[in-house]
Amino acid sequence: MDFDSSVNAFYFIAITATTVGYGDVTPKTDRGKVFVIVFIITGVALAGVLMSKVTEWILAAQEGAVARSAKRAEEKMERDLLKLKQKLGAEMNADDQAVLLKQREEDAKAKRGKTLGEIIMSYPLLRALGIVASVVSVGAIVMHQLEDISFIDGCYWSIVTSTTVGYGDVTPKTDNGKIFASFYAFITIGVMAWAISAVASGAVESKVQHDVAMSEFKLTPEWLATQGGAKGYVDKFDFLKAMLVASAKVEAKDIEDIGRRFDELDVNGDQTLDAKDLLG
Repeated sequence: MDFDSSVNAFYFIAITATTVGYGDVTPKTDRGKVFVIVFIITGVALAGVLMSKVTEWILAAQEGAVARSAKRAEEKMERDLLKLKQKLGAEMNADDQAVLLKQREEDAKAKRGKTLGEIIMSYPLLRALGIVASVVSVGAIVMHQLEDISFIDGCYWSIVTSTTVGYGDVTPKTDNGKIFASFYAFITIGVMAWAISAVASGAVESKVQHDVAMSEFKLTPEWLATQGGAKGYVDKFDFLKAMLVASAKVEAKDIEDIGRRFDELDVNGDQTLDAKDLLG
């Protein structure tokens, strides 16, 4: 028999499947080693599937971050439009008034400040670190109690297990410790994978929010006057350009490059393109 008890067999499978690999329980017979070879190869394939899933989560988080930032930009533009209508004395329906009321409530809530818990939850990195620290601490405390080791050794074991480093110098010796370690390995490695995807998602969302913030503008009568310039008004094309930039769908530089290209093609300078311009 390669394993002298069902607990050791279960413990071995769990520690191998999670790629922790302490090395304190290993197969002794040729039959057992052949089984482990097949099991490890299968496990590597499953690990590849898991990593592809993590990658999918990160990509989905990126797409979600872009969508949420675009939605916030659109909502902000809608509120700016309503505020402008209000300043200009335009008539607003019940839906418009409800949007403005909701915005005032959100502004008032923001001024009241956030609790420490809300601040932590609003930052992906802090949230991920907090949850990882909690899981690691639980592992350290439980192993400290079950295996009668120091709390430092418990923390050491927990970190080595969570990161799948698996040195094997501190391992569970009792059946209760091995059963706990078997379940804990799956839980903590899952938490680590989530934490990595959460931090990546937060980094992407912060970048998107920063890009949107850099392109934001206030839709005001002053803005209309500035955009109108010598014309004294903003036409549909001017408004379209501003909305595209404000919603982060294009950058101001892109608009400028397109404008320069138009000017290059507009040979006679009449602000229109016809066959003569295109034929040179």
